[in-house]
Amino acid sequence: MVTTQTESPPAPNSYTLVLPPGWIRVSLGASVDAAVKDIADRMFARLPRDAYPQRRREMENLLRDMVRQARATNGIDLYLPVEEMHGVSVPASFVVGGAALPDQLDDLDTLGLLGTLAAEGRLVDVDGESGVRTERIQPAAPDQGAGSPASRRVDYVFPIPGDTRRWLAVAFSTPGAGDPTDQVADVLVELFDAMMSTFEWRNR
Repeated sequence: MVTTQTESPPAPNSYTLVLPPGWIRVSLGASVDAAVKDIADRMFARLPRDAYPQRRREMENLLRDMVRQARATNGIDLYLPVEEMHGVSVPASFVVGGAALPDQLDDLDTLGLLGTLAAEGRLVDVDGESGVRTERIQPAAPDQGAGSPASRRVDYVFPIPGDTRRWLAVAFSTPGAGDPTDQVADVLVELFDAMMSTFEWRNR
């Protein structure tokens, strides 16, 4: 009897997400200044070039901090809204990043790790594979003043198919309308979960 071995498909090296109108994806591989300029240009695209210069500078400073923090946590892409919804800015963003795990991690270890993480959240399906979703309230940082309010955080963590040593983390954050437990925060969390339901792996 002759048996043949089938090769496992290669691990995906890209992904897609369906975004709602007004949201953009910004690669964190570019320089901080380039990423900030890209975001600010899109946010102020509908305004005269010299309108609200002070507001733009303040926004660029906030964006610069956001981009730096995202890159410092192994961020790959930053997603955020650049258009208002019903005349109101949308206070939310999320970061997609990666993490490398020990070389000796096998499929059984992966299941064990998923189970441990699920104890603080719940198991979810991400493009046909198991992942974990956690949600929490992040208190305001008293040492950073009003610039770091309390926020609702939602994280999805899941292994990359075909390579159990590499995982992807998607971290969402919103302060709501000043209270991370308010209705605005609830709606934005639902919107983020809806976006994550469209996540698909790709090979470029």
